[in-house]
This record gives sequence, structure tokens and C-alpha cells, in this order.
Amino acid sequence: MKKQFIFPENLLYQSTYVWVKDDGRGIFRIGITDYAQYILDDIISVSFPEKGIYVEKDDEIITIDSIEATFVIQAPISGTIDEINEELRQSPELLNESPFSDGWILEIELGSDDDIDLLMDSNEVLDKYHEEMEEDSEKDFEEEYEEDFENYDYEKDF
Repeated sequence: MKKQFIFPENLLYQSTYVWVKDDGRGIFRIGITDYAQYILDDIISVSFPEKGIYVEKDDEIITIDSIEATFVIQAPISGTIDEINEELRQSPELLNESPFSDGWILEIELGSDDDIDLLMDSNEVLDKYHEEMEEDSEKDFEEEYEEDFENYDYEKDF
């Protein structure tokens, strides 16, 4: 049975891994998606930039370490780091337990309205997620049966 992941409609997305929420005051909250927390599995630490610094879109700003992997988040928008979720320093598992609520990571005061146009809505991120799943399924199939295809004697069957 395939796991179903949630991509709330009230959020914007940088990728299938990162969500962005507009609070309406020019401040954007950033976190990881349900899908990302599932892939990372047991999250053990989060590294943040300093509050008050200005970041450019696509700067590497957050590092999340889990038992399975290390994930680096690039800034989805340019702006000034306004707030950091300090609870994550002591309780990084909040990213797994509550990725859309208590597990938010930081807030950025928007530097450029143009960056918002590059984010995806829930329909676009769902399409992207389905594309990624299809690619992964094809890759898994190819890896699983690659040896069978390489060693198959086609002339014998014809």
C-alpha cells in the first residue's frame, strides 16, 4: 500500500520537500513537507542561519540531519531572517511529528515579490510529486529487472 502525503492548499511550495506560508504581513514561514519528513525518517538535528541576516533566493540556509540522510534547504525567497523556531534545537523530532504546525523552521521577511511567482501551489506540487513517484517507480523496476534483461537469451524464444 502506498503512503499518502498531504500538500495543504493554503501553502506554496519550493519543491515537494519545502513549504512556504504567507502570513499576509510580508513574512513567510518555511518548513518541510509531510513527504520530506517521511523520507528523512528520524530527524536528529537542525542547523539555522542567524536571525537578522539577509539571504538571497537559493542560498543554502538550513541543514536537517536525520538517521537516514542530511538535507539542505535553499532559501525559497530572498529576504531577512525574521524568526527561528528555537524549539527545534531541543526537539528536532517536531519536524517529523508536526511538519506543518509546531515543526515550522523559520520565517523570512520578503525581499523581492518576484520570488513568490516562482513558488508552486498545491496542484503544481502534487503534479511534481506524481512525476517524481513515476520516475522512481520506473527506476526501481529497471534496477530490479536490469540483470534479467541483460542475461536474457532473446534468440532462444524466437
